[in-house]
Amino acid sequence: MNEALHSYLERAAESFERKEEEEAFGAVMDAWRECRASELVLFAQQFEARLDSTHAGREGEYAQARHAARDLARGLGAQGQPREVEAQLDALLDCLPDPRFIPGLLAIASLPSAEEPQRVSRLCAALRHVGPPFDVEPLDGLYERMRPESWASAARLSFVISLGRDWVPRELDAKARELLAALWEAMRVRADKESRNVSIREQWLPRVYANPEDDDVRLVMADQLLETGDPLGEFIALQCSPIPDEKRIDALLATHLRSWEMPLGDHIDSGATRFERGFPVAVRMAREAASLILPEPGPAWSTVREIDWAAVAWSVVHAQWLAHPHLRGVTRMRRVELYWARLMGQPPSVSRLELWGSVAIEAVGTPALGDVFDRLALWPNLSWLEVRAGHASDVSLCASSTLATKLERFDVTLPGVWTLTVRPGDEVPIEAMLVSARAVESFARLLSAAEGFGTRGLRVRCHPAVDAASINDLRWATSGFSHVEWVSVSALL
Repeated sequence: MNEALHSYLERAAESFERKEEEEAFGAVMDAWRECRASELVLFAQQFEARLDSTHAGREGEYAQARHAARDLARGLGAQGQPREVEAQLDALLDCLPDPRFIPGLLAIASLPSAEEPQRVSRLCAALRHVGPPFDVEPLDGLYERMRPESWASAARLSFVISLGRDWVPRELDAKARELLAALWEAMRVRADKESRNVSIREQWLPRVYANPEDDDVRLVMADQLLETGDPLGEFIALQCSPIPDEKRIDALLATHLRSWEMPLGDHIDSGATRFERGFPVAVRMAREAASLILPEPGPAWSTVREIDWAAVAWSVVHAQWLAHPHLRGVTRMRRVELYWARLMGQPPSVSRLELWGSVAIEAVGTPALGDVFDRLALWPNLSWLEVRAGHASDVSLCASSTLATKLERFDVTLPGVWTLTVRPGDEVPIEAMLVSARAVESFARLLSAAEGFGTRGLRVRCHPAVDAASINDLRWATSGFSHVEWVSVSALL
């Protein structure tokens, strides 16, 4: 027994040293199952309290197992329906023995319906599975309440009571005590270091958020965090380096991404956040955000520059959320559906917007969409508009709107078919590319519509498989332009 116990405690120490704390907790629980000393229960309780406070939101096999056991332990003994209690007792038999289950099991013994024979049998099976030590007083009370005809269940309960009453606690040997003391010390040292890290973050994060473009502030914070071993310090330093170590950056993100995302809240898609210079700059909203009243964005949002709405349904509440001062740095919004673009208000800092869908097509069923471009003209800083899955008529609608004179760039894309880019300030302000040789007719309509942005100059990049007759049709479509450049795009195939 001692060798196995020592092995579990050594494994816990090694995992803790590697900062694999969920795995370390699992080894501590294995040690308790080997020797049910009260010292191990106390350490496990303190260890789990630490994990709940420092590892919130982290997933993985060990974390999921711990959360499942903890949630079951909390549910045991609650005033639920008898069938719910029986289901909990049955579920416990599929879990490893765990001392956290014992208070709930004893609470079940005090429930008014606990003396039912089937429930007593399930409770006894659960207590035998978990094993002592446990207080037998609530079980004695249950035994006294049982009816005489329930003799079979009473016999099982009497056996379990004897297990608890006759149990003799094992004591840790000298080596086990030494190993456990080392674990206590390691946890204390790490907690002290983390407390210093928290102090550094509390001192420097407000400065980073107030001056998101100032790398000097970030690097001073990184230096202090590096002194305490906080991985965020290394991450900031690596991403601010002229030649960043991408492999190491990826390794740090694989381990710490979720904890570094957490200050942004739960309404973003975890794992989709992009970091630059050590902090989030681009996030993707979770689908659930459509049905939520979004909480006020915290200071951590001050470094975010791009929000991908992933076609999340919009609301007036979202517009109010976007106007929050902590989102003053957001300059780009992606995948905003047309209908919701009309409800977005006038985001003061957004200069680049990606619309999802065709105004010309969707306005047929929703006439109100026809004024989308004029509404967008009210945005104070919008200078770049992208329309994905667009139509040639979208080009005409935008060109005739009040938005056209404000834009520094306008992109329309029909994926796999054609693209159009308008840059009024360029020497050749309009550039169109035919991606599919089978879409000549659609492309010709696009070129004609582009005249709405002016006829000074056009560059056409044409698929090499387009035949001579189709080229002639395209030349006719561009005849209104003063200057046309033709380029063959042989690299498309």
